[in-house]
Amino acid sequence: MGCGGSKQARTSPGAGPRPTPRPQQQPGARLNIGSPQQVMIHVPRNRVDQHGELLQQVSHDIGRDELAAALAYVAQYIRQRRSRITVVAVGGAVNTLYLRSRGSTQDIDIFGADFNNDARVLLDRAMHAAQQRFPALGTDWLNTETQMWMPGPLHSELTRVAKVQNVKIFERPGLTIYAAPWHYAFTAKISRILTGGDQARSYDMDDALTYIHEYIRAHGNRPVPINTALQWARQFHHEVTANVLRDRVNRLYRSRYGTAAFV
Repeated sequence: MGCGGSKQARTSPGAGPRPTPRPQQQPGARLNIGSPQQVMIHVPRNRVDQHGELLQQVSHDIGRDELAAALAYVAQYIRQRRSRITVVAVGGAVNTLYLRSRGSTQDIDIFGADFNNDARVLLDRAMHAAQQRFPALGTDWLNTETQMWMPGPLHSELTRVAKVQNVKIFERPGLTIYAAPWHYAFTAKISRILTGGDQARSYDMDDALTYIHEYIRAHGNRPVPINTALQWARQFHHEVTANVLRDRVNRLYRSRYGTAAFV
């Protein structure tokens, strides 16, 4: 999920960078210098081969047992270094490890507002060590790609709500992984169905139905007002329409669970 970043403009060949004019400063005025902004490290970090070339990304389907074993190895690696990391997962890992609606996934997409760079470096080393131990894991089997497209305030809010929801898909000394908020996961799937093009997957609607069912179960088994779901989509910058909820989602949800998801 997400969109690409903007590219910086290039100068003409052979031209140097344009000089930036200095702001006028009044005599006696204090010069205010902003504090440096920390750039968050992406997991996994780029790695090179023996020739200095970037390693190409490789993905594999990871079965439930192998995924759990790899995470247990990562947790032990972190615990042995007297640390503990808590993150939030969205996507196939939630289906595979917690919902058990799938037998495998290719990766674990994680984020976390309180997941700082020191923790990222440690987790990067742990996931790479696990990949050496379990060769069937892909190069990006544990990654923070989802987080790259989240505005800061939304990132913080989703992390907070995930902890309040308190659905843990994995927990061992050293590592805890929460499921992303169900309503966020639901609108993300519907958005990909509507706008994803070749990024959409055949299982997206099935996942969406499962996620909204978990949300409804956690909120008194009451159907969700359509306007509420549209507000979720606006908050999360997802594309969702009333017609899709009323017609397509409700029809499939009623077929599976015997009642409507949205009113």
